[in-house]
Amino acid sequence: MATYELFSQKLKTVNIGLPSFGEDLITQEVETVMVEWQIPAGGNTELVNALKVIENAEVEEANHLTIEKILKGEPVLIGMERAQDVIPGMGPRSIFHAGPPLTWERMCPGVQRGVLGAIIFEGWAKERESALELIKNNEIEFSPNHFHNAVGPMTGIISPSMPVWVVENKAFGNRAYSTLNEGKGVTLWYGDFDESTIERLTWFRDVFGPSVKKALAKQSGTINVFNLVAQGLSMGDEVHVRCQATTALLIKELVPLLAEAGVDGKDIADMVRFMARNNTFSLNLAMAASKSVLDAAHGVPHSTIVTAMTRNGTDFGIRVGGMSDQWFITAAPALDDCLYYAGFSVEDAVADIGDSAIIETVGFGGMTFACAPTIASFVGGGVKDAIELNKQMASIAYGRNKTFAIPNMDFAGSPTGIDIRKVVESRIVPIIDTGVIHKEAGIGQIGAGVARAPIRIFEDAVLAMAKTMSSEQ
Repeated sequence: MATYELFSQKLKTVNIGLPSFGEDLITQEVETVMVEWQIPAGGNTELVNALKVIENAEVEEANHLTIEKILKGEPVLIGMERAQDVIPGMGPRSIFHAGPPLTWERMCPGVQRGVLGAIIFEGWAKERESALELIKNNEIEFSPNHFHNAVGPMTGIISPSMPVWVVENKAFGNRAYSTLNEGKGVTLWYGDFDESTIERLTWFRDVFGPSVKKALAKQSGTINVFNLVAQGLSMGDEVHVRCQATTALLIKELVPLLAEAGVDGKDIADMVRFMARNNTFSLNLAMAASKSVLDAAHGVPHSTIVTAMTRNGTDFGIRVGGMSDQWFITAAPALDDCLYYAGFSVEDAVADIGDSAIIETVGFGGMTFACAPTIASFVGGGVKDAIELNKQMASIAYGRNKTFAIPNMDFAGSPTGIDIRKVVESRIVPIIDTGVIHKEAGIGQIGAGVARAPIRIFEDAVLAMAKTMSSEQ
């Protein structure tokens, strides 16, 4: 084709890279195809080389097996027991918490207050000063929930006499545990306590826990937790920040069992009233179910799939399927992207906190954000923005889970299996739906929104895995 013929034709262009070049052409009514592309791993040659090491058939096979185990997971509710009777490694004066390991000195103020409240609830001390004395004398044993097959939202505090959900993954036989959700107000999970907090925890221990235990004694395993989650997603929940539908479904399952077990009518009424007024009541149960599924999927050699994400207001940690018991830990990020109640800002907030990121790790919560249009404002827009966010999450996931369908995305399965390679290569990090709590006592929740996992932690995991695989060759 002669040069003059080329320039006499209508120009069509393909823009790769910086969008501004293509946008200028579009404003001049030039037909332009925009191709999103960026330098892998931000152009960091060390990371690019590490990614090359872990891009092979062996890793693909490991990831396929990990996802297969996740999809086969079948978490069922089998009971409710005192924490000290069922959680491995819980001693008579143990207090477990969210996130990676912490000493008292490194705990954020919310976790510290939660610990003090648990000590008083357990009767080990009568007031804060004597509780602090026990801690000073090293009479309290601290440990992360995740080290003991357990999870808890926000501060994640679990102490010996608290009742816990017992969930079994029927496909693999392993169990996981989580406390009852306390709801809003002055609560341990929001990092505070007063007399009403201790009274509520006592009611959990003396009435609620034993009643559910009695109800499930002859009906163990009849409630499939992921079935409730799947229904909740179709009814407007993402089952992390918004759990109204899933909670209603759980109440529907529990009430007949309570009645058939002969639980006192007034107690049933009190329990139903509490659950119905607590929109996040089902969260803790969904977390235990997710933990049971991901623990069973963990441990496949060379897998690059994340099997846990957790934070505690001080640190943020992830566990990767093919890296045995190694955790990758960095500082918990500030909650810059959240929506704050009037009069509050990120300066008032505890940093990212809670084991509840296990929800996103298994494939709902932020991974199904588009299911919950009522919280689309969390990402600063509407339903279209939520759908776009879901597409981004799909780009860093290894597969999809058709059980968790997203209705307004043509019932596509939820993005499942966060792949550290895809995160590092694309620089897109997982989002985590979350609440925000104040640093100071007596205030509690001050906002909600989305947190973003720190990219550094995924970079560290990629480098460590590449080093391990290189040494094996």
